[in-house]
Amino acid sequence: MHSMHGTHNFTLVALSLLFAFLTSLTAIETVRRTNFSVGWQRKLWLFGGSAAMGIGIWAMHFIAMLAFKLPVPVQYDILLVLVSIIVAISASLCGLYVSYKSNMNSLNLVFGGCFMGVGISGMHYIGMAAMKGIRITYDPFLVVVSLVLAISASIIALMLAFRFRGSRNGVSSNTKLVSATVMGIAISSMHYTGMFAATIVPDNSSVGKVVVALDTSSIVVGLTMGTIVILGIVLAISFVLDRRLEEEMTFKGAILESVLDCLIIIDHKGNIIECNPASVRTFGYIQEELIGHNLKNKLLVQPSAKQAEVPSITASDGKMICDQRLETIGVRCDGDEFPIELTITKIKREGLPLFTVYARDITKVKQSEDIIKKMAYRDFLTSLPNRRFFNEHLRMALKEAEAHQTKVAVLYLDLDGFKLINDSMGHTVGDLMLKSVAERLQNCMETQNTVARNGGDEFTIILNGTTRQEAENIVGKLIQSLAQPFDLEGHEAFITTSIGIAMYPSDGENQETLVKHADIAMYEAKEQGRNGYSFFRKGTDLQVLQKLQLVNELRMALERDEFVVYYQPRLHVDSGQIIGVEALVRWNHPEKGFISPDDFIPQAEESGLIVPIGNWVLRTAVAQCKKWQDNSLPLEMSVNLSAVQFQKPELVKMVSETLQDEGLAPELLNLEITENMMMDAEYSIQVLRELKKLGVQISIDDFGTGYNSLSYLKKMPIDHIKVDRSFLRNVTSDSENAAIVRAIISIARSLQLNVIAEGVEDEEQLAFLTELHCEEIQGYLLSPPIPAAKLEMLVANHINHGL
Repeated sequence: MHSMHGTHNFTLVALSLLFAFLTSLTAIETVRRTNFSVGWQRKLWLFGGSAAMGIGIWAMHFIAMLAFKLPVPVQYDILLVLVSIIVAISASLCGLYVSYKSNMNSLNLVFGGCFMGVGISGMHYIGMAAMKGIRITYDPFLVVVSLVLAISASIIALMLAFRFRGSRNGVSSNTKLVSATVMGIAISSMHYTGMFAATIVPDNSSVGKVVVALDTSSIVVGLTMGTIVILGIVLAISFVLDRRLEEEMTFKGAILESVLDCLIIIDHKGNIIECNPASVRTFGYIQEELIGHNLKNKLLVQPSAKQAEVPSITASDGKMICDQRLETIGVRCDGDEFPIELTITKIKREGLPLFTVYARDITKVKQSEDIIKKMAYRDFLTSLPNRRFFNEHLRMALKEAEAHQTKVAVLYLDLDGFKLINDSMGHTVGDLMLKSVAERLQNCMETQNTVARNGGDEFTIILNGTTRQEAENIVGKLIQSLAQPFDLEGHEAFITTSIGIAMYPSDGENQETLVKHADIAMYEAKEQGRNGYSFFRKGTDLQVLQKLQLVNELRMALERDEFVVYYQPRLHVDSGQIIGVEALVRWNHPEKGFISPDDFIPQAEESGLIVPIGNWVLRTAVAQCKKWQDNSLPLEMSVNLSAVQFQKPELVKMVSETLQDEGLAPELLNLEITENMMMDAEYSIQVLRELKKLGVQISIDDFGTGYNSLSYLKKMPIDHIKVDRSFLRNVTSDSENAAIVRAIISIARSLQLNVIAEGVEDEEQLAFLTELHCEEIQGYLLSPPIPAAKLEMLVANHINHGL
């Protein structure tokens, strides 16, 4: 029997190629949809897509078979046709399943391609076997070639599907067309190779078989419409989803663009899958340089000798550390390292996990933290450690001393007379003084010791591992250093310090106790004359508590009218007449009786209460002077001004209003100031001139004990110089004191100033002063300070009987 040769209907051939193309296009879209779907949607795409793809492949083969025209009628075995459809769908299911699996590799690709290729070949040859009325034999070689082509086509299809499966944004039209064409040609070539391998002869032995004769035109139309509908539905759904997905991705892209922090998607191995523009800006790479690279190796600093301990984003078991804020060090493309904060969250999905990394550059945050830390632990003015730093450092020093059985000394320093400098020369000069003091203190210290500013004009020092004698030696250096004059922008100033010392462990075993005891010792040093030091002694803390109580009571004394003014007379030596008095405040405590000014005036000055007390004394003295003036007793009233009062801008106004309110003649008021109050000579001269314009008199009290320059003394509008009582002690037997008194009287005479000697207690002192032609005296020889009523009696008695 001779073999038959058929002809091809090229229209149907073209139609089969179209089906191959559409089927390939469907395969690409189905794999993408299956990959990105989850749950039941994934299963729907997997099985529905496999059915559409299988039917498409089968339809392509069947149309191609119909395109082959034989000279004899051909019938088909329905059962085998159905089997071939099932095989095509099964092969497609296998291919789709392999393509969307996340663990796809070369071995799986080859295995899946072989399975799918054998399935498609099986579908082809089963479909050929369904043809009845003919007998087919095959060329083994060409059959093997067709099988290889089927497997190759399947592998190509899987490769393309796997490549495009991750394209969530869709695949470009050109890419789809080219890929689908390649897959379609590969699939079609298998079919036509298989057909070429067949040798067909007539056969009428199909008796008993369930066969049907097919109307080719009807079959072609039906298959075409059905397949196009099925594939069209799949492609249409995919197209609609792509458009919707494109809108979603555009919206998400806009969100990602607006996110200021870095947003990076990584896989389970830490490789970067996607990143937002902020990541590009922060790390300096372009996006293509980041995608596919390992986050840890590309963007984070690696442990080295410089960075021995670098926080890791993975735990010891290699798993990502999720839902925790981590601070680590990032690396820019230029190698610049910078601190970053990142948080890793796991994306819920089937298969191998993905992670979202939120990261941000915290360089500015760290800089702000450093500034805040510096502000929290550093004194802004002097840049020394502040009280908080000192206390924490002292606690650590005490722990170390306890562990090594060593001693620690705590020094508490307070500057003597700093308030006077600050008030008289201004806060700018005062700040310069504090800076200069801080610098000198640091220069006297070794590196293991700590100098801190406690606040105001107080400083604290920790001397580690020191003995009592070593602490005493260091304190001596400190006092000597601060005793040197300070040049403060052209102003020469002097300052001294009082230092209290507490030793660990003898004076206290904790930070609070040692600081408190050093503070108490510092106050004791002030009481001993200042410009010195004192070690803490048990019992002195009670004295300090008593002083604090005194200050509290002092605050209430004005309100309770506990202050009184006593008056000490001034005598004109030549005439023997009492010509004036000095107003001196006394505190009549309701429980303790009269308290000496030496016991409360220092506390009043330190607490600032000296201002209201001084103002009250001035008004009381002026009122008393006016009363005497009205009673034909025109005594000159001397009132002391404190350094704090003198620096108050409202001083001149307050004096003027007091004189006006009481109606006193200004020439009867004599205001006394000290040399130390005039360190800022220019300011002092200005204030004194304004006071002189009121018509009052000005005296310099305690002359010879301060630092005043004679050149400034000439410029000051003063009327009197008062010789300090310290120079009159033993003046008749102490040649140095006698020389000082002679010099002061000589200077005053040369400047045409009146001299008042205070502290005159015996006739020998009076005779000495009379010989030097001293104009006035004041002291216990004439009278101690007494109340106003007794002063009136003293004046009257003195007029009647003389001195």
